Amino acid sequence: MKLRLYHYWRSSSSWRVRLALARKQISVEYVAVSLLDGESESETHRARNPLGFVPVLEFLDEKDPNRRYLTESLPILEWLEETRSEHPLLPRDRFDRAIVRSLAEIVNSEIHPLQNLTTQLHYSDDPEKRKKWTQHWIQSGLEAYETISQRYAGNFSFGSEMTLADVCLYPQLYNAKRFEVNVDQFPTLARILAHAETNVPEYAETHPSVFEPKT
Repeated sequence: MKLRLYHYWRSSSSWRVRLALARKQISVEYVAVSLLDGESESETHRARNPLGFVPVLEFLDEKDPNRRYLTESLPILEWLEETRSEHPLLPRDRFDRAIVRSLAEIVNSEIHPLQNLTTQLHYSDDPEKRKKWTQHWIQSGLEAYETISQRYAGNFSFGSEMTLADVCLYPQLYNAKRFEVNVDQFPTLARILAHAETNVPEYAETHPSVFEPKT
């Protein structure tokens, strides 16, 4: 069975899935879907995801004529974890797994929905107000992440191996910089990011700059 990932180069939830696929060394076909020119709102893409969002993971099976899709990054990541045991993204201990999931959910539930462009545009037509709104939620979420990760972090958010938490954190720190939130105020997170930039090949391989349209 082949896999196809519909994604957008700067989508942080897309980047999460790219990171997990690279970490687990899973072959996948990448298909770009633009979020800015109406492509994601097309009938074709809404057949994959009724919300019109990315990422979408498609299952290509020649024996099954019906198209199967998975939407939302966390369920996709959990499916990858449950079906591909190589390079696990969750610790073996149940409590440790819950801590990792808690860190991931700070990003996924507490920051990401509120920083999304759709939320920003609903909040205000004023670009400066939207920027301050976004900075507020990124700041508060990363403060909580920093506090919790201080207890558990090594070179990664939890110990010495990449986990589901890092897969969510790396793209969020990229977004923090985009919205001019100073990552250096979070020393644990800044250290984790510095290690990823210099020692984690999957970070460089899946970075938005690799997938940014060249035209």
